[in-house]
Amino acid sequence: MITIRDMVERDYERKGFIHFRSWIETYDRLMDSRYLEKHSLERCIIIAKKYPENTLVAEYKNEIVGFAAYNKSSDSDVNRGEVYALYVLKDYQKLGIGKALMDECIKRLATYEYVSVWVLHNNVPAIAWYENYGFAKDGKTKSVSVMDNYNLDEIRMSIRTRS
Repeated sequence: MITIRDMVERDYERKGFIHFRSWIETYDRLMDSRYLEKHSLERCIIIAKKYPENTLVAEYKNEIVGFAAYNKSSDSDVNRGEVYALYVLKDYQKLGIGKALMDECIKRLATYEYVSVWVLHNNVPAIAWYENYGFAKDGKTKSVSVMDNYNLDEIRMSIRTRS
């Protein structure tokens, strides 16, 4: 059984671990290894403690195996919410956990006309997953400088929450 709930203080370390582990599992061949090497478990736990609001965790068989973070979008073009993070440990993917997390994010962002996600342009599995969920590429792109001579190129995908 999958349980989606708000993250609480006792979850910070586990959420940090999932953030750290998921990046290694997901981005190994999609990001420059120098950038991934800067991604540490300690840094992820600090992020969990620093930004606990609007974070959901997914429990499967009484273990936290995924999380999502959502809020008002930083893009100011329309009435838009955003899912800032959605990660499920590889061993627990394809069990409906990501969908359950996204369903709850969409529910909580229902006051917005649109909900968007930013995805690495070369993360083909994630793009396919979001498209299967109902998101579509909306033409917005950005290039985020994260290190000297290295940018993360992302595409925005959106879904309309109401007609």
